[in-house]
Parts: sequence; C-alpha cells; structure tokens
Amino acid sequence: MALGILYGTYVVGNSSGFLNQNKTVALAALLSAGVVGAICLAIAAPLLSVDPYLWLERMLDEAPAVQILGATLGLIVALLVAALVAVLLSPLPWDLGVIISIALAVALVYVGVRAGSRRRDAFFDAFSRSRAEAVPASVDIDADDQGPIDGQPVVVDTSVLIDGRIVDVAAAGFIPGRLLLPGFVLEELQRIADSGDPIRRAKGRRGLGVVETLQQERDVRCQVIDLDFPGTPEVDSRLVKTARVRGAAIMTQDYNLNRLARIEGVRVLNLNHLANAVKPILAAGESVTVTIVKEGKEALQGVGYLEDGTMVVVERGRDRQNETVTATVTSVLQTASGRMIFAAVNGVDDEPAAPARTPRGTKVAHR
Repeated sequence: MALGILYGTYVVGNSSGFLNQNKTVALAALLSAGVVGAICLAIAAPLLSVDPYLWLERMLDEAPAVQILGATLGLIVALLVAALVAVLLSPLPWDLGVIISIALAVALVYVGVRAGSRRRDAFFDAFSRSRAEAVPASVDIDADDQGPIDGQPVVVDTSVLIDGRIVDVAAAGFIPGRLLLPGFVLEELQRIADSGDPIRRAKGRRGLGVVETLQQERDVRCQVIDLDFPGTPEVDSRLVKTARVRGAAIMTQDYNLNRLARIEGVRVLNLNHLANAVKPILAAGESVTVTIVKEGKEALQGVGYLEDGTMVVVERGRDRQNETVTATVTSVLQTASGRMIFAAVNGVDDEPAAPARTPRGTKVAHR
C-alpha cells in the first residue's frame, strides 16, 4: 500500500490536468493506487519470499550431500575468479569495471555451481584416489571405520524386515552395499507393533527384532537415516524418493512398490526373485529325463548328467546305458562342491510319478 501511495503521489504531482485540479479525485487516485499496490504485492509476496525459501529447503533436503559439496566448491571457485577479475577491471572509466565485474560474477557463479553439482562424482573420485595414494601402505586402516564401497546402497522396505530372510542374505555377503533404514520405515514398524490386531502386532515386533539383529551383525553395514519428505504422505513414494536421493536400490516384496520403483527408474531387489533363482532344480517326486552314460559305484546304479553338469544317480539304470530314460527323483543332495540328484527308473510296478519336466537351465529343442 505504501508503494502504491508513493507511486500515486508521483503520478498526481506530475499531472497538470484533472487529477491536480480536484483534491477529491486526487485523494481517490491515491487510495486506489494504494489498494492496487497492496493487492499486487500481497499476491507476489509468496512468489518472492516463501516459495524460493521452500524450494531451497526442499532442494537441500533431497539433494545428496556430495552434490551440495560440489556446488559449494564450484561457488567458491567462481567467486574467487570473479574477485580477481574485478581487481583487474577496476581502473576502467565510467564504472565499466564494476558493471563488467558484476555481470561476470553472476555468469561465473551459475557456471561454477552447475559444473560443481554435475561433475561432483569426478571431483570426489579424483580426491579419493589422491588421498588413497597419499596413505602409506604400512598404515593399517580399521575395517570397522570403512563402509563398503564396492556396492550400491540398499533402502530396506517394511515388508523385507517383517519377512526376516534379509538377515541371512546380508550375512552371506550377497548385499555388498550399505543397508539404509529410513526413519519413517521404523515408525511404520512401531505402529504395526502397537496394533490391536495380534497378527499385525507379531509382525511389527518381528520386524523390529530383525532391525536389531542387522545392527548387531559385524559383517552387515546397517545405517538408520533421518530423511523425510513432509509433502509426501505415502510411504512407498517416500521410499522411492529416498532411493533416488541416495542413489540406492530398494529391497522390497511389495508388488505395488516394485512397479512404482521400476517406473521411477529405481533398481529393485526382490527376495522372492532371489529365492526362485536359488531353489533346487528338481524336487523329490518329480520326474526327469536323462541319458545314462556309465555305471554307478553301487549295484544296479547308472549315472547320467544334466546339461548344467549336475550328476544324476539312477537306481536300476545300470543295464540302460546309452539310453534316455525317465526317472523319478528320490532325493537331492546339496554339498559345498555341488548338487547330486538320486532317482529311480520308472518301472511297471512303480507308482505313477509326477509328469516329467525340463530342469531349469536345460535347453529345449523345438521342431
């Protein structure tokens, strides 16, 4: 309103016509200008103050720490270069040096921040290499102080913690990166553990117990991160944003979160897919078609091989060498050196076996 009245005063004072001759019209013009100024600035004020602040705050919350450090480094370098140029241009007449210096500083700051944020990985990789070369070979670095650097970090979902198999998978070394546990995931587990439903309460307590086990494992790097997105109430969306901010993958068993993460371009680790990948090729009671190539060590035994090299010991197969037979799997022996399958040739007096199926990993010939 004050700016509007000042502008109205300027207009009325420099007017030699109708506005200057009638005081009532001049007062109305001043009030109108004040009202218009108040309305305009009231509308523009959030765009000039609140929105830029919220944008900066959101950017700082979501941006990785490495990106912020890279942008800061680029800003410092740009300001130093601009200051040196300003000293060289200060002798120019008519304040040309000041004008050129300000314009050059704005341009250098923009270029420095953009370059620092985009090339942050290259900068810090070079810094890490130089630091590693500076450390003498005789210096013993404590392994507990070094996080895993050979794998992508993994953001863990609530469903995976409740499932519990992540403890064995991580302890076996199949997750080379650090496990990230967002605070809102732990809050969701706490709400489930406090539920009135006994089944949900048991699941929540199991998930919290899995978190404690992961933190106590020496071979597992587990980190609780306090990163939240107030404008995003859905847990799935916050998990995807957390993974994108940290450059991490998501480990989940939730079908909808799996689809959302893939749409957003985030890598997904599904324990169910892992379980399907490592399940036995054949189970007891199933039938397998195999060619017997030699005699076995025991009486009446024949030996054949699947295409992946798995040995199949066939009872009552000694007299069927160089023949392709259909045998019923009786047991599967898994050892550290590999897998061995025991089977028996289907005879006339045998009970009907399950239909023969092609083992996983075996090629099928098509006509």
